[in-house]
Amino acid sequence: MRLKSKIVKNIAKLIRSSLRLTNHKATSLPGYVAYKLDKDILDELSKNTKFIFVTGTNGKTMTTHFLTNILRQHYDYVYTNDSGSNMVQGIITSLLDNPSNKETVAVLEVDEANLVRIGKFLKADYVVFTNIFRDQMDRFGEIYNIFDKIMEGMETIPDAKIIANGDLPIFAYEKMDEYDTSYYAIRDKDKIVEDYTLEAEMNSDGIICPKCNNILKYRVVNYSSLGDFSCPNCDFKSKDVDYTIDRLVELSSDYSKFMIGDEDYEVNVGGLYNVYNALAAAATAKKLGLSYREISDGLRTQKNVFGRQENINISGKNVIINLVKNPAGLNQIIELMLLNENNVSLICLLNDNYADGLDVSWIYDSHYEKLKNMNITDIYVSGKRSFDMKRRLEIAEIYDGNIEEFDYVKDIVDVISNCKSDEVYILSTYTAMLKLREVLKLS
Repeated sequence: MRLKSKIVKNIAKLIRSSLRLTNHKATSLPGYVAYKLDKDILDELSKNTKFIFVTGTNGKTMTTHFLTNILRQHYDYVYTNDSGSNMVQGIITSLLDNPSNKETVAVLEVDEANLVRIGKFLKADYVVFTNIFRDQMDRFGEIYNIFDKIMEGMETIPDAKIIANGDLPIFAYEKMDEYDTSYYAIRDKDKIVEDYTLEAEMNSDGIICPKCNNILKYRVVNYSSLGDFSCPNCDFKSKDVDYTIDRLVELSSDYSKFMIGDEDYEVNVGGLYNVYNALAAAATAKKLGLSYREISDGLRTQKNVFGRQENINISGKNVIINLVKNPAGLNQIIELMLLNENNVSLICLLNDNYADGLDVSWIYDSHYEKLKNMNITDIYVSGKRSFDMKRRLEIAEIYDGNIEEFDYVKDIVDVISNCKSDEVYILSTYTAMLKLREVLKLS
């Protein structure tokens, strides 16, 4: 290692240690300082390392955690940006302990718009594509813009192998054929119909054939636009799938069981969207040659993470925290909530800071109306756009009582303590989630 890089690395590690001692986050600042002092620091931190990038709109964080936990069943040194800090500075911080004299693996969550920048510094061996949905319209625009950004990033790492969601139409576009691409998909044999007669869910993205502009039809729709698709007017259709879930054995509010061929798997998080995340991780691990036992153990022992069905106890209440940021993700969380037959209290936090997306109109494309089928005892809203959140829930007519606004920074503990139900769901946008965790003193 160059003397300059060695000194900069030690400075960054000192900053990280100091931040941790003072109970501050140490995810970005150490890497930020290191990069400012040495633009080539990543070259030094990445020697002898196999890199796996995980990108896409939804599921990056959970897929990264699943895959990291699997790989730790096999490899001695596995590094990751497990906080979800996925810009250059966060990635530098995550690699500060990476030894330059040993063979290591790094699984990195990479922001879809930032892949092009990261690719200029690090050459990935594999890139996992989770999905593309409408998200932060003011930043990304439509899904086709997001796809273009990701593919622009791939141009910087043309030798990387792609493991992509084969149930998403946009990942079947011709541009993908330029790369060594493997596909994974969910094709539950109990749900597939014989012909392509089904339609995607209402308000789904990317269901127009890129060749002839006809609306795609499906043999199975798992959710949104994800499924086995085909154009009724031309030859555009799902790609051949390399890794397939053939049967969804059981989907509950806090775990899922499924079959890949004759292999049975279980994850201790609920939701079909998390089955996709687990499959993406399993497919990548299989691509790397890991055994069934290693993959099964890695999936089964993975716990909930930051804002992904995160359970905490506050004043005797079971509080379930979920990050929400776009219609596709929120709709899946709503489907998961509907599996709970108990009385529940609902808290919705809506911000419109840059990291959330300045446009909050996406809440009107989300299926809040389905919450009518839950036993909701009380509802509270907060955040910079609490009025908009309250109005949206009033329009959904999911609760007969008064929806109360409050200041979550000052009063979240009191509100939770006074909730009428023992189970409390918090649906929060990103920056509100960060502040909420700070207020609740969560690590």
